[in-house]
Amino acid sequence: MATEKEIVVSGDKALKVADALNATTLKILKLIRKEPLSVTAIAKKLGLSEAYLSHEIQNLENLKIISTRYAKGTRGVSKISESALEKITITFNDEELSSSE
Repeated sequence: MATEKEIVVSGDKALKVADALNATTLKILKLIRKEPLSVTAIAKKLGLSEAYLSHEIQNLENLKIISTRYAKGTRGVSKISESALEKITITFNDEELSSSE
């Protein structure tokens, strides 16, 4: 049974989750497991553009892999990302596999 920190996905959602997980998003997840961070802080740590990371973070948020909140920053409001999960399980069944072939 899934806990609050775990999701079990299959079918179309499994494909979306698998598609969202790449080298960059795995680095993001590793960083925000240690501490909640703003897009700016993540960009500085990874040496990537804020625009690119914002897109990746939005995808992860839409899939409920991370959560975000807004906090007062040094220049206005910052979007803070934090890990929402500890584990993602992707399941397959024969019906799903045969229907996608």
